[in-house]
Amino acid sequence: MLLTLLLSLVVWPLMAQTAAHDSVQGRKKVAVVLSGGGAFGAIHVGALKVIEEAGLPVDMVVGTSMGSIVGALYSVGYDSQDIATMFRTMDWAELFLDRGNYWHNTLSEREALNTYIYERDFYVRGSVDPQPGGLIRGTNVEKTFAYYLQGYTDSINFLRDLPRQFACVATDLVTDREVVLTHGSLVRSIRASMSIPGVFTPVHMGDMVLVDGGAKNNFAADVARRLGADIVIGVKFDLGLGTDKEYRTLMDVMERSAGSDVSRRARDNEKHCDLLVRVPVRGYTSGSFTRGAINTLLARGEEATREKMDSLLLLKSQVGPLPAGGTAMHLRDIDHLKAPDDERRGLVDTHEPGTTEASLGLRFDNEDIVAAQLNSRYFLPGKRRKELDLTLRLGLRSMLRLGFDFQPRPWRHMGLSYELWYKYSDLYTRGRRSDNLSMLYQRADAKLFGLDAMNFDCELGLGWEHYHVFGSLHNEHSVHTFDRNVHYYNYHARVRYNSEDRHYFTTRGTRVEASYAYYTDNMSQWRGHSGFSAVAAMWQTTISLARGTQVRPGVQGRLLYGDDVPIMASNVAGGMTWGKYFPQQLPMAGVGHSEFFDSKLISASLRLQQRITGQHYLLLDGSVTEHNDKLDRIFDRKPLWGARVAYFYNSGIVGPLGASLGWNSYTHRVNFFVSLGYDF
Repeated sequence: MLLTLLLSLVVWPLMAQTAAHDSVQGRKKVAVVLSGGGAFGAIHVGALKVIEEAGLPVDMVVGTSMGSIVGALYSVGYDSQDIATMFRTMDWAELFLDRGNYWHNTLSEREALNTYIYERDFYVRGSVDPQPGGLIRGTNVEKTFAYYLQGYTDSINFLRDLPRQFACVATDLVTDREVVLTHGSLVRSIRASMSIPGVFTPVHMGDMVLVDGGAKNNFAADVARRLGADIVIGVKFDLGLGTDKEYRTLMDVMERSAGSDVSRRARDNEKHCDLLVRVPVRGYTSGSFTRGAINTLLARGEEATREKMDSLLLLKSQVGPLPAGGTAMHLRDIDHLKAPDDERRGLVDTHEPGTTEASLGLRFDNEDIVAAQLNSRYFLPGKRRKELDLTLRLGLRSMLRLGFDFQPRPWRHMGLSYELWYKYSDLYTRGRRSDNLSMLYQRADAKLFGLDAMNFDCELGLGWEHYHVFGSLHNEHSVHTFDRNVHYYNYHARVRYNSEDRHYFTTRGTRVEASYAYYTDNMSQWRGHSGFSAVAAMWQTTISLARGTQVRPGVQGRLLYGDDVPIMASNVAGGMTWGKYFPQQLPMAGVGHSEFFDSKLISASLRLQQRITGQHYLLLDGSVTEHNDKLDRIFDRKPLWGARVAYFYNSGIVGPLGASLGWNSYTHRVNFFVSLGYDF
């Protein structure tokens, strides 16, 4: 009797679980096999939509690489519509990078996120991850899918504990063998299955070092059979490269040659399928994650599967008796997902002591031609955060920066920094090139007090600046005299507030900055009399008129007080960004180059931002500017106005790519500017 009782306790749950997956005893088990292929994974979502319409129950999903991601989502209960929404709304550039949460960073760190195209931390102390083995850690992949797979993030059995049975394929670098993952962490398993060697860091599981399963079995129909599937439906992409004349692009050659052995096995595995759906993906690559490409691939997957509708209905008739209401499986809904209760909010310091963070930035434009910037931050060991910073910029404007930052208390800062610039730039007078300067610019700052808060920071400090002009070429349009050497000390204060949701193509939020600086040449006076002062401020806010349409009004200005202000400290305006060629330079619509203005400068601006489609944007900028040496007479002159129209494509990873065309009443000249990449 005791033995019978023990057997019943073991056997009955297994029978009940089997019944849960089979829905009705005696019917055949149906498996769907999804191949790898990066962006080609969107075809699987379209195929699942048609399978659902046919009413064919799916008991098991076997996936590789991107197919494992789609398969895991489907196995926990999302339907094709939910997964299609994820594909369309996912920020794939952020997903496949290791950038931290935008709102967990300080304002200076947010600027870095909008400067560098690649950022990576390296461990230099201890035994933690001494050899990362990949460019990208995949931390955002794990965070994102831990969110979507809520309720199934613990160690589980994928064949027993999910609404649909699931398995995914990875490759073990230690044994050079295929590994079928059916238990453990669901998030880590799909992370291993899609870890492209050399791009993503491998996933360590016990003695195994796992990478992308596509290296061994990109279409695992044989795995579905081994796991007990009676009917196998396979979905795979078709590059459509049948003849030698069709290998026209580098991507065609790379995708076919890199996976020749895998392709042969994939063809062999087709024999395990009762129904095979080949989806043509010609014209796209595995990296085509744009919104337009995703929509097209979703549609192609649906179209190719719909052509097999008769075969799907035939298989449905062979499955056996179905439960009332179809599969009787409760489907999840992404609209009902909630943020985890333990999700961190506000500023979060994720930098571990003893690590180095390296970043790379690249940009091209028709003025600087090409520029590259490298940054390295080393976080010293110890209880209180201490950071060494090294930045190197290469281009017509080259720069070396060294810095040390110390936090006596969390988010309170003190520090020292030194910058050395070599600048080669043209200066303009009312739109005519008048001067050409090559010079060294040095700057040293002592941050006596700094405070970081959510969307806010402030700073008090001392500074020293020095200009050394190597050469000055001028023509008949020049009206300025440049000292060969000039230096000054300053006492400065600055406050910033920024709630904008993004640096480029902002859709909501407000940005405010204000600063004051007092300049001397001996810490108390300037050329034998009182020093001169600079007061600068700006405000801009973004108002959404409709989905994809925003307006951004703003005002800015810089006021100088005092006598004998050196030309290098005077007001400069022009370009699309702050601090383009001079630290104090203000942007001005329609003025493409650096222009010097009077000591009191005030400007109002308005931008209309229209998202045309996807990540394509049209920008219309207008500005009105007043300047004079007397503040009470600043409106006596005829105002200067400028306008600019620009088109940009927001590439996500490498930054905005576009061009602008502008004109203004000050220079009476048309300005054309091409900008490719983040500004720095």
